[in-house]
Order: sequence, then C-alpha cells, then structure tokens
Amino acid sequence: MSHGQVDDALRILNRISNKPSLLKVAEQKGINAVRPVATIATEATAEYWAKNALKMSRHELEAFVRAHNNQENQTSQQVAADNDQQPTDKTVTMKLKPELAEKLERLNKGDWNDLVEKFIKLYEKDLSESKPPIHEETSRNIPKNIKNYVLKRSGGTCEFPKCKQKYRHLHHTNRFASNKIHNPDQIMALCEAHHKLAHRSLIDNEESLSKTQAFLFFSISNSGTTKACSADDSFLM
Repeated sequence: MSHGQVDDALRILNRISNKPSLLKVAEQKGINAVRPVATIATEATAEYWAKNALKMSRHELEAFVRAHNNQENQTSQQVAADNDQQPTDKTVTMKLKPELAEKLERLNKGDWNDLVEKFIKLYEKDLSESKPPIHEETSRNIPKNIKNYVLKRSGGTCEFPKCKQKYRHLHHTNRFASNKIHNPDQIMALCEAHHKLAHRSLIDNEESLSKTQAFLFFSISNSGTTKACSADDSFLM
C-alpha cells in the first residue's frame, strides 16, 4: 500500500472507531466494504448501515448511499423552500451543437419555460402514442415492441431518479411471477446496482411507478429508525 492509501484507510478506521458493527464488517470484508458509509453512519444508524454493507456489494452500497444523500438534500431544499414560501427557478446548463443552439434561439420568442414546456408536451405525446398494449403470456421474455418502448422512454439509462448509469436489466415492478403480464408502465430500465436493490426490496412502491413518479426507498432517520422516503419526483428524460 502507498502512503496515501494507508492514510485513507486510517481515516476510515478513525471514522468508524466508535461503531463496532462497522468495524466488524471491515474485519470480515475489508476496509473498502465500509468506505461508502463511513462518513454518513452515526452511532444510532451504524448497525443499519453495517447490515447493508455486509450483504451488498460495494457498487450496490454506493448506489444506495447516493439515493440516501439525494433524499437528504431534497428534504433540506424542501424545508428551505417551505420557509421561504417562494418558488425558485433552476439554472440548467446544456452543451449543444452550434446549429441546434441557433435553432433554439430562433424558436424562443419570450420565456424559455414556455418553449421547453412545449417540447416536453410533444415528447410525452410521442411517447404515449408509441406505447404498446399490455401483453399477457407465460414467457418471461419481454416482447420486442415493449422492450423498444421502455428503452425509448429511458434513453437506455437507468430510470432510478438521478442515476445516469447505462441500463442492464428491464425490471418488472409488479413481479411477473404474480400476474404473468408485460405492462410497459410497470417495466423499468435499471442499472445493475438498482436492479439488485429492487430485488432486495429496498425500493418500495414500485407497482405505482410512472415516468413522473418517484421510487420510494428506505432511509434512516437521525434517531436510527427506518422510514420510507420519496426520492426525486421529476425524472422525465
């Protein structure tokens, strides 16, 4: 190990020194197994994070921690917005080809919000018109037209809020074994990590998902109790 790696390992050990459950995981699986949770675990929540670190791969745990952090940030922003009582605009930066940027500038005759809203409505209309019907069958193989629709909707990336990873699995949010149907509204493109989290039942309320609804995932309150938290509720593209 290099000097930097030794310092990094000592830093993590120092953070979990008062958390026996995480120290035990580090002994069993190595220091990297607890790295994703070393900075967020408290004495009250250490056992919860230790259980997840023990059963998850590092990649899964990192995805779960990112979802947790996104929820914490969203909650803080919502509290601030509620206190302020004033809706705040968001700044979006895009890198476009010169010809596309020129066309956009010509199309915009006033408020950018109006133009973007029109584009979104056209996108949603096109997506809705291309949606195939529900398909009932005993085979788990997803029909090609439904698969193509889901990949068009997701853009080939994971549909978990704020995840930009390439999709690896088409996941039935309403378990196929229970109803033997392929419903395009209940099939989500997921990356490897979020697919595993879904099958660990760490993503809740999957049955009611649509393109404007969020996954619910289990988080931890400051007191150490488990609670259901809503993730970002606007993942359109």
